Amino acid sequence: MRQLIIHGTIFPVKTSRAPRRGQALPAEPPIRDGALMIEDDIIQAVGPTKDIVAQYPGVHAVWDAKGRAVIPGFVDCHTHLPFAAWRADEYRLRLAGKRYEEIAHARGGIVRSSRQLRQTSDDQVTSFVRALAGEMLTTGTTTMEMKSGYGLSVRDELRQLRLIQTLRKQVKQRIVSTGLFLHAPPPETSRSLWIDQVMHELWPAAYDEGLLDAVDAFVEEGAFTASEAQPLLVEAAQRQLLTRLHADQLSRMGGTKMGLDLAVRGLDHLDYLAAEDLERLASSGTVAVLLPAATYSMKQTVRPPAREIIDAGGAVAIATDFNPGTAPISSIPLTMSLAVHLFDLTPEEALSAVTINAAYVLGLDQQIGSLEVGKQADVLILDTDELAMIPYRAGHNPVARVMVRGQWVVGEKGLGGV
Repeated sequence: MRQLIIHGTIFPVKTSRAPRRGQALPAEPPIRDGALMIEDDIIQAVGPTKDIVAQYPGVHAVWDAKGRAVIPGFVDCHTHLPFAAWRADEYRLRLAGKRYEEIAHARGGIVRSSRQLRQTSDDQVTSFVRALAGEMLTTGTTTMEMKSGYGLSVRDELRQLRLIQTLRKQVKQRIVSTGLFLHAPPPETSRSLWIDQVMHELWPAAYDEGLLDAVDAFVEEGAFTASEAQPLLVEAAQRQLLTRLHADQLSRMGGTKMGLDLAVRGLDHLDYLAAEDLERLASSGTVAVLLPAATYSMKQTVRPPAREIIDAGGAVAIATDFNPGTAPISSIPLTMSLAVHLFDLTPEEALSAVTINAAYVLGLDQQIGSLEVGKQADVLILDTDELAMIPYRAGHNPVARVMVRGQWVVGEKGLGGV
Protein backbone atom coordinates (compact mmCIF):
# COMPACT_ATOMS: atom_id res chain seq x y z
CA MET A 1 0.00 0.00 0.00
CA ARG A 2 1.14 3.52 -0.79
CA GLN A 3 0.59 6.46 1.53
CA LEU A 4 1.72 10.05 1.70
CA ILE A 5 2.57 12.33 4.61
CA ILE A 6 2.30 15.88 3.30
CA HIS A 7 2.78 19.47 4.52
CA GLY A 8 5.26 18.47 7.20
CA THR A 9 8.34 20.14 8.62
CA ILE A 10 10.56 17.18 7.86
CA PHE A 11 13.80 16.49 9.73
CA PRO A 12 15.38 13.67 7.69
CA VAL A 13 18.53 13.35 9.88
CA LYS A 14 20.13 11.92 6.77
CA THR A 15 23.70 10.78 6.70
CA SER A 16 26.06 9.35 4.13
CA ARG A 17 27.98 7.57 6.85
CA ALA A 18 26.85 6.88 10.41
CA PRO A 19 27.48 7.85 13.09
CA ARG A 20 27.16 11.61 12.84
CA ARG A 21 29.98 13.19 14.81
CA GLY A 22 31.56 16.47 15.86
CA GLN A 23 30.37 19.46 13.86
CA ALA A 24 28.25 17.13 11.70
CA LEU A 25 26.29 15.83 14.70
CA PRO A 26 23.37 18.29 14.58
CA ALA A 27 20.40 17.34 12.43
CA GLU A 28 20.33 19.45 9.28
CA PRO A 29 17.67 22.17 8.77
CA PRO A 30 14.24 20.74 7.96
CA ILE A 31 12.42 20.52 4.67
CA ARG A 32 9.59 23.03 5.03
CA ASP A 33 6.27 21.92 3.54
CA GLY A 34 7.84 18.52 2.96
CA ALA A 35 6.38 15.12 2.19
CA LEU A 36 7.16 11.42 2.44
CA MET A 37 5.92 8.67 0.14
CA ILE A 38 5.80 5.30 1.84
CA GLU A 39 5.10 1.99 0.12
CA ASP A 40 4.31 -0.88 2.46
CA ASP A 41 6.94 -0.39 5.17
CA ILE A 42 9.65 1.41 3.19
CA ILE A 43 10.23 5.12 2.51
CA GLN A 44 10.29 5.61 -1.26
CA ALA A 45 10.54 9.40 -1.61
CA VAL A 46 11.33 12.48 0.50
CA GLY A 47 11.03 16.06 -0.69
CA PRO A 48 8.83 19.14 -1.09
CA THR A 49 5.11 18.36 -0.94
CA LYS A 50 4.37 19.77 -4.40
CA ASP A 51 7.03 17.56 -5.99
CA ILE A 52 6.07 14.37 -4.16
CA VAL A 53 2.34 14.81 -4.82
CA ALA A 54 3.04 15.43 -8.52
CA GLN A 55 5.34 12.41 -8.71
CA TYR A 56 2.83 10.06 -7.04
CA PRO A 57 -0.71 10.94 -8.17
CA GLY A 58 -3.63 8.76 -7.17
CA VAL A 59 -2.40 7.83 -3.69
CA HIS A 60 -5.53 7.59 -1.55
CA ALA A 61 -3.96 7.32 1.92
CA VAL A 62 -2.80 10.90 2.47
CA TRP A 63 -1.97 12.30 5.90
CA ASP A 64 -1.69 16.06 6.44
CA ALA A 65 0.95 16.93 9.06
CA LYS A 66 -0.36 20.52 9.10
CA GLY A 67 3.12 21.99 9.22
CA ARG A 68 4.22 20.03 12.25
CA ALA A 69 7.58 18.30 12.65
CA VAL A 70 8.00 14.88 11.03
CA ILE A 71 11.01 13.04 12.43
CA PRO A 72 12.46 9.51 12.55
CA GLY A 73 11.18 7.17 15.25
CA PHE A 74 13.24 7.27 18.42
CA VAL A 75 15.78 4.51 19.03
CA ASP A 76 16.43 3.70 22.68
CA CYS A 77 19.80 1.94 22.50
CA HIS A 78 20.23 1.26 26.24
CA THR A 79 17.52 -0.11 28.54
CA HIS A 80 17.46 -2.78 31.22
CA LEU A 81 14.16 -4.32 30.20
CA PRO A 82 12.85 -6.86 31.02
CA PHE A 83 12.57 -6.33 34.76
CA ALA A 84 9.75 -7.39 37.05
CA ALA A 85 9.17 -4.70 39.69
CA TRP A 86 10.14 -1.23 40.91
CA ARG A 87 12.57 -0.18 43.65
CA ALA A 88 11.05 3.10 44.88
CA ASP A 89 12.06 2.32 48.46
CA GLU A 90 15.70 2.42 47.39
CA TYR A 91 15.04 5.81 45.82
CA ARG A 92 13.88 6.99 49.25
CA LEU A 93 17.13 5.69 50.73
CA ARG A 94 19.16 7.66 48.20
CA LEU A 95 17.13 10.78 48.98
CA ALA A 96 18.04 10.23 52.63
CA GLY A 97 21.74 10.19 51.74
CA LYS A 98 22.53 6.51 51.11
CA ARG A 99 24.98 5.91 48.29
CA TYR A 100 24.20 3.45 45.49
CA GLU A 101 27.12 1.27 46.57
CA GLU A 102 25.78 1.08 50.15
CA ILE A 103 22.37 -0.05 48.91
CA ALA A 104 23.97 -2.65 46.65
CA HIS A 105 26.13 -4.00 49.48
CA ALA A 106 22.96 -4.48 51.54
CA ARG A 107 21.62 -6.84 48.84
CA GLY A 108 19.65 -4.13 47.11
CA GLY A 109 20.27 -2.79 43.61
CA ILE A 110 20.91 -5.33 40.85
CA VAL A 111 20.69 -8.28 43.24
CA ARG A 112 17.27 -7.05 44.40
CA SER A 113 16.00 -6.89 40.82
CA SER A 114 17.34 -10.39 40.30
CA ARG A 115 15.30 -11.68 43.24
CA GLN A 116 12.20 -9.88 41.96
CA LEU A 117 12.62 -11.41 38.50
CA ARG A 118 13.12 -14.92 39.86
CA GLN A 119 9.97 -14.61 42.00
CA THR A 120 7.78 -13.49 39.07
CA SER A 121 6.25 -15.80 36.47
CA ASP A 122 6.96 -15.48 32.76
CA ASP A 123 3.42 -14.28 32.06
CA GLN A 124 3.63 -11.68 34.80
CA VAL A 125 6.95 -10.38 33.51
CA THR A 126 5.81 -10.13 29.90
CA SER A 127 2.56 -8.45 30.93
CA PHE A 128 4.46 -5.91 33.02
CA VAL A 129 6.95 -5.17 30.22
CA ARG A 130 4.29 -4.98 27.50
CA ALA A 131 2.65 -2.15 29.42
CA LEU A 132 5.98 -0.33 29.71
CA ALA A 133 6.68 -0.85 25.99
CA GLY A 134 3.27 0.63 25.24
CA GLU A 135 4.13 3.64 27.38
CA MET A 136 7.39 4.04 25.46
CA LEU A 137 5.57 3.77 22.15
CA THR A 138 3.35 6.73 23.00
CA THR A 139 6.45 8.87 23.54
CA GLY A 140 7.92 7.80 20.21
CA THR A 141 10.24 4.85 20.87
CA THR A 142 9.99 2.61 17.80
CA THR A 143 13.15 0.55 18.41
CA MET A 144 14.71 -0.44 21.71
CA GLU A 145 17.42 -2.56 23.20
CA MET A 146 16.54 -5.10 25.90
CA LYS A 147 19.13 -7.01 27.87
CA SER A 148 19.76 -9.70 30.41
CA GLY A 149 21.72 -8.96 33.58
CA TYR A 150 19.05 -9.50 36.22
CA GLY A 151 19.22 -13.29 36.05
CA LEU A 152 22.56 -13.77 37.83
CA SER A 153 22.56 -17.52 37.19
CA VAL A 154 22.96 -19.51 34.01
CA ARG A 155 19.32 -20.63 34.10
CA ASP A 156 17.88 -17.21 34.89
CA GLU A 157 20.04 -15.26 32.43
CA LEU A 158 18.90 -17.62 29.68
CA ARG A 159 15.32 -17.23 30.89
CA GLN A 160 15.60 -13.45 30.65
CA LEU A 161 16.94 -13.68 27.09
CA ARG A 162 14.11 -16.05 26.16
CA LEU A 163 11.61 -13.60 27.62
CA ILE A 164 13.06 -11.00 25.25
CA GLN A 165 12.36 -13.34 22.34
CA THR A 166 8.77 -13.68 23.56
CA LEU A 167 8.41 -9.92 23.90
CA ARG A 168 9.66 -9.45 20.34
CA LYS A 169 6.42 -11.09 19.21
CA GLN A 170 4.23 -9.11 21.61
CA VAL A 171 5.30 -5.47 21.30
CA LYS A 172 5.14 -3.07 18.35
CA GLN A 173 8.78 -2.02 18.55
CA ARG A 174 11.81 -3.65 16.99
CA ILE A 175 13.87 -5.25 19.77
CA VAL A 176 17.63 -5.79 19.93
CA SER A 177 18.76 -8.42 22.44
CA THR A 178 21.93 -7.94 24.51
CA GLY A 179 23.55 -10.35 26.93
CA LEU A 180 24.79 -8.40 29.95
CA PHE A 181 26.30 -11.44 31.56
CA LEU A 182 28.85 -9.56 33.68
CA HIS A 183 26.52 -7.16 35.48
CA ALA A 184 26.99 -8.03 39.15
CA PRO A 185 28.56 -10.98 40.98
CA PRO A 186 25.77 -13.33 42.13
CA PRO A 187 25.56 -13.43 45.93
CA GLU A 188 25.26 -17.24 46.03
CA THR A 189 28.27 -17.90 43.78
CA SER A 190 31.93 -16.96 44.05
CA ARG A 191 33.10 -14.30 41.66
CA SER A 192 35.61 -16.55 39.93
CA LEU A 193 33.07 -19.37 39.57
CA TRP A 194 30.52 -17.02 38.02
CA ILE A 195 33.02 -15.73 35.45
CA ASP A 196 33.90 -19.33 34.61
CA GLN A 197 30.19 -20.21 34.22
CA VAL A 198 29.66 -17.18 31.98
CA MET A 199 32.56 -18.09 29.72
CA HIS A 200 32.00 -21.84 29.52
CA GLU A 201 28.25 -22.34 30.01
CA LEU A 202 26.11 -19.21 29.73
CA TRP A 203 27.67 -17.34 26.84
CA PRO A 204 28.07 -20.43 24.58
CA ALA A 205 24.50 -21.58 25.31
CA ALA A 206 23.00 -18.14 24.59
CA TYR A 207 24.96 -17.86 21.36
CA ASP A 208 24.11 -21.36 20.17
CA GLU A 209 20.41 -20.76 20.87
CA GLY A 210 20.46 -17.57 18.77
CA LEU A 211 19.41 -15.34 21.66
CA LEU A 212 21.98 -12.59 21.15
CA ASP A 213 22.53 -9.55 18.96
CA ALA A 214 25.15 -8.02 21.27
CA VAL A 215 27.17 -8.63 24.43
CA ASP A 216 27.80 -6.12 27.21
CA ALA A 217 29.62 -5.93 30.56
CA PHE A 218 29.69 -3.59 33.57
CA VAL A 219 33.19 -2.48 34.53
CA GLU A 220 32.86 -0.77 37.91
CA GLU A 221 33.75 -1.04 41.58
CA GLY A 222 31.64 -3.82 43.03
CA ALA A 223 30.95 -5.23 39.56
CA PHE A 224 33.79 -6.46 37.31
CA THR A 225 37.25 -5.35 36.28
CA ALA A 226 38.35 -4.58 32.75
CA SER A 227 40.56 -7.68 32.69
CA GLU A 228 37.63 -9.84 33.81
CA ALA A 229 35.32 -8.47 31.10
CA GLN A 230 37.79 -8.48 28.23
CA PRO A 231 37.78 -12.22 27.33
CA LEU A 232 33.99 -12.25 26.95
CA LEU A 233 34.00 -9.21 24.67
CA VAL A 234 36.83 -10.66 22.59
CA GLU A 235 34.94 -13.92 22.06
CA ALA A 236 31.70 -12.09 21.20
CA ALA A 237 33.46 -9.94 18.62
CA GLN A 238 35.05 -13.05 17.10
CA ARG A 239 31.51 -14.40 16.63
CA GLN A 240 30.54 -11.17 14.80
CA LEU A 241 28.31 -9.89 17.61
CA LEU A 242 28.21 -6.23 18.58
CA THR A 243 30.05 -5.44 21.80
CA ARG A 244 29.15 -2.78 24.37
CA LEU A 245 30.56 -1.71 27.71
CA HIS A 246 29.24 0.14 30.78
CA ALA A 247 32.28 2.21 31.76
CA ASP A 248 33.34 5.07 34.03
CA GLN A 249 29.90 5.57 35.59
CA LEU A 250 30.85 5.82 39.26
CA SER A 251 34.65 5.63 39.09
CA ARG A 252 37.55 5.01 36.73
CA MET A 253 38.30 1.31 36.39
CA GLY A 254 40.03 1.14 33.00
CA GLY A 255 36.89 0.14 31.12
CA THR A 256 37.09 2.91 28.56
CA LYS A 257 40.69 2.13 27.65
CA MET A 258 39.92 -1.56 27.30
CA GLY A 259 36.77 -0.84 25.27
CA LEU A 260 38.69 1.41 22.89
CA ASP A 261 41.42 -1.20 22.53
CA LEU A 262 38.72 -3.68 21.47
CA ALA A 263 36.86 -1.14 19.28
CA VAL A 264 33.52 -1.79 21.00
CA ARG A 265 30.48 -0.26 19.30
CA GLY A 266 29.39 1.76 22.32
CA LEU A 267 30.84 2.95 25.63
CA ASP A 268 27.98 3.81 27.97
CA HIS A 269 27.78 6.29 30.90
CA LEU A 270 31.31 7.82 30.94
CA ASP A 271 30.61 10.21 33.83
CA TYR A 272 34.21 9.77 35.02
CA LEU A 273 35.83 9.76 31.58
CA ALA A 274 39.52 10.71 31.77
CA ALA A 275 40.96 13.41 29.53
CA GLU A 276 43.40 11.02 27.83
CA ASP A 277 40.58 8.58 27.07
CA LEU A 278 38.40 11.40 25.73
CA GLU A 279 40.87 12.18 22.95
CA ARG A 280 41.10 8.53 21.91
CA LEU A 281 37.32 8.16 22.04
CA ALA A 282 36.69 11.25 19.92
CA SER A 283 38.93 9.96 17.13
CA SER A 284 37.63 6.38 17.26
CA GLY A 285 34.68 4.58 15.71
CA THR A 286 33.18 3.98 19.16
CA VAL A 287 30.09 5.94 20.17
CA ALA A 288 29.77 7.56 23.59
CA VAL A 289 26.30 6.52 24.80
CA LEU A 290 25.15 9.23 27.20
CA LEU A 291 22.58 8.35 29.86
CA PRO A 292 21.39 11.63 31.40
CA ALA A 293 18.40 10.05 33.15
CA ALA A 294 20.80 8.02 35.29
CA THR A 295 22.91 11.08 36.06
CA TYR A 296 19.74 12.97 37.01
CA SER A 297 18.12 10.18 39.02
CA MET A 298 21.29 9.50 40.99
CA LYS A 299 21.86 13.23 41.61
CA GLN A 300 25.42 12.91 40.34
CA THR A 301 27.50 16.06 40.38
CA VAL A 302 30.15 14.48 38.17
CA ARG A 303 28.85 14.35 34.61
CA PRO A 304 30.21 13.00 31.33
CA PRO A 305 32.13 15.60 29.29
CA ALA A 306 29.58 15.45 26.48
CA ARG A 307 30.33 18.87 25.05
CA GLU A 308 34.05 18.15 25.02
CA ILE A 309 33.53 14.81 23.24
CA ILE A 310 31.45 16.46 20.52
CA ASP A 311 33.75 19.45 20.13
CA ALA A 312 36.72 17.08 19.79
CA GLY A 313 34.98 15.37 16.86
CA GLY A 314 33.40 12.43 18.70
CA ALA A 315 30.09 10.66 18.14
CA VAL A 316 27.44 10.49 20.86
CA ALA A 317 24.13 8.71 21.28
CA ILE A 318 21.52 9.27 23.99
CA ALA A 319 19.42 6.59 25.68
CA THR A 320 17.18 6.26 28.72
CA ASP A 321 19.03 3.52 30.65
CA PHE A 322 15.46 2.62 31.67
CA ASN A 323 15.72 0.47 34.80
CA PRO A 324 13.96 0.21 38.17
CA GLY A 325 16.87 1.39 40.27
CA THR A 326 18.89 4.26 38.85
CA ALA A 327 16.91 5.49 35.83
CA PRO A 328 13.16 4.83 36.07
CA ILE A 329 12.49 7.10 33.07
CA SER A 330 11.13 5.57 29.87
CA SER A 331 10.59 8.72 27.78
CA ILE A 332 13.07 9.66 25.07
CA PRO A 333 11.69 13.24 24.84
CA LEU A 334 12.32 13.75 28.56
CA THR A 335 15.75 12.17 28.20
CA MET A 336 16.53 14.56 25.34
CA SER A 337 15.55 17.45 27.60
CA LEU A 338 17.89 16.19 30.31
CA ALA A 339 20.71 15.87 27.78
CA VAL A 340 20.21 19.45 26.64
CA HIS A 341 19.98 20.85 30.18
CA LEU A 342 22.61 18.71 31.92
CA PHE A 343 25.06 17.91 29.12
CA ASP A 344 24.80 21.06 26.97
CA LEU A 345 23.68 19.42 23.75
CA THR A 346 21.62 21.45 21.28
CA PRO A 347 18.16 20.17 20.29
CA GLU A 348 19.50 19.28 16.84
CA GLU A 349 22.39 17.31 18.34
CA ALA A 350 20.01 15.52 20.67
CA LEU A 351 17.78 14.50 17.76
CA SER A 352 20.67 12.88 15.89
CA ALA A 353 21.76 11.21 19.13
CA VAL A 354 18.40 9.44 19.65
CA THR A 355 17.89 8.48 16.01
CA ILE A 356 20.69 7.73 13.55
CA ASN A 357 23.50 7.48 16.12
CA ALA A 358 21.48 5.29 18.46
CA ALA A 359 20.60 3.11 15.46
CA TYR A 360 24.31 2.83 14.68
CA VAL A 361 25.04 1.63 18.22
CA LEU A 362 22.53 -1.18 17.64
CA GLY A 363 23.92 -2.00 14.19
CA LEU A 364 20.72 -0.83 12.49
CA ASP A 365 21.77 2.46 10.87
CA GLN A 366 21.26 1.05 7.35
CA GLN A 367 17.65 0.21 8.18
CA ILE A 368 16.32 2.84 10.59
CA GLY A 369 17.25 6.11 12.27
CA SER A 370 16.60 8.55 9.43
CA LEU A 371 13.92 9.49 6.93
CA GLU A 372 15.68 8.45 3.73
CA VAL A 373 14.77 6.44 0.66
CA GLY A 374 15.10 2.73 1.36
CA LYS A 375 14.81 3.06 5.14
CA GLN A 376 12.06 1.42 7.20
CA ALA A 377 9.09 3.75 7.71
CA ASP A 378 9.36 4.44 11.44
CA VAL A 379 7.99 7.97 11.61
CA LEU A 380 6.83 10.41 14.28
CA ILE A 381 4.62 13.46 13.83
CA LEU A 382 5.02 15.92 16.67
CA ASP A 383 2.57 18.51 18.00
CA THR A 384 4.94 21.32 17.01
CA ASP A 385 7.18 22.42 14.16
CA GLU A 386 9.89 23.64 16.55
CA LEU A 387 12.46 21.06 17.62
CA ALA A 388 13.45 23.12 20.66
CA MET A 389 9.98 22.55 22.11
CA ILE A 390 11.07 19.00 23.04
CA PRO A 391 13.66 20.04 25.64
CA TYR A 392 11.91 23.34 26.41
CA ARG A 393 8.69 21.66 27.56
CA ALA A 394 10.39 19.05 29.73
CA GLY A 395 7.94 16.35 30.77
CA HIS A 396 5.44 17.11 28.01
CA ASN A 397 4.90 14.38 25.43
CA PRO A 398 5.33 16.08 22.04
CA VAL A 399 4.48 12.96 20.00
CA ALA A 400 1.10 13.19 18.27
CA ARG A 401 1.38 10.21 15.95
CA VAL A 402 3.62 7.13 15.66
CA MET A 403 4.24 4.94 12.62
CA VAL A 404 6.13 1.65 12.90
CA ARG A 405 7.00 -0.30 9.75
CA GLY A 406 4.55 1.77 7.71
CA GLN A 407 1.61 1.27 10.11
CA TRP A 408 0.12 3.94 12.35
CA VAL A 409 0.17 2.53 15.88
CA VAL A 410 -0.40 5.65 18.01
CA GLY A 411 -2.76 8.55 17.30
CA GLU A 412 -4.84 6.88 14.60
CA LYS A 413 -7.51 9.54 15.10
CA GLY A 414 -5.15 12.40 15.81
CA LEU A 415 -4.48 13.71 12.32
CA GLY A 416 -6.82 13.69 9.37
CA GLY A 417 -6.33 12.28 5.93
CA VAL A 418 -6.92 14.37 2.82
